[in-house]
Amino acid sequence: MKNPTEIGLNRTGIGTSPFDAKDLVEGVKEFPPTSPGDDMGIAEVLAEYTAEADPIGSMPPPSSLKQAAKTVVKAIRGERAEVLADKLGERLAFERTGTRLYDALITKYDVLGGFDGGPRRHELVEFRNQESAHFMMIAMTIQRLGGDPTVVTPCADVTAVMSMGLGQVVNDPRTTLLQCLDAILVAELADHDGWSALLDLARATGDEQMTREFTAALEEEERHLDHVRRWVAAGLLGQLHGKAAAA
Repeated sequence: MKNPTEIGLNRTGIGTSPFDAKDLVEGVKEFPPTSPGDDMGIAEVLAEYTAEADPIGSMPPPSSLKQAAKTVVKAIRGERAEVLADKLGERLAFERTGTRLYDALITKYDVLGGFDGGPRRHELVEFRNQESAHFMMIAMTIQRLGGDPTVVTPCADVTAVMSMGLGQVVNDPRTTLLQCLDAILVAELADHDGWSALLDLARATGDEQMTREFTAALEEEERHLDHVRRWVAAGLLGQLHGKAAAA
């Protein structure tokens, strides 16, 4: 069983080899930076790029004349229908990612096994299936509102980039089940708040079906978050008390 908290061959710290550390410090003095400036120069370049950059993507035009007419009516009322559409696209992307994260977590569980107080396989499968069901529900909601669920909206693009590190952790063959659960916890925290914000938007539109379905999804995500928190806590305590299986 993998146990990354055991003492090993980690030599990344400067204290491991004080003689080499001294040479390293001398080398820095002998070979200083080749260009002048400090972090303010980096900030100036970033500011210049930020001022000139285009937005990350754009929202698509309505996919039908009927939907175009509805969009015009909402605009006259002062409502920005594209704001809701953008956040729907975001949740669609994140639920797809969540499904894939649990797929990888289940594989990791099958290989490494569980630990006392940790998840059981049927629980991981249940959560995975709920993430998939949320994805399908959002896709159908987008279609019902006249949108195209295949569109990558700006918020969906951003959340896909933010999620890349989570997938890398869970799919890394070297990571333990507990380390993967740490990544899942980050995903569930973001997922919970994402659904909460989307539910607020649904209520603001007065759409009863969206409000009802999103409320149910948020309740399931709250359960996911509660369980993952307890699993991570149990795993950490197991490591503290020397239970290798908790790693």
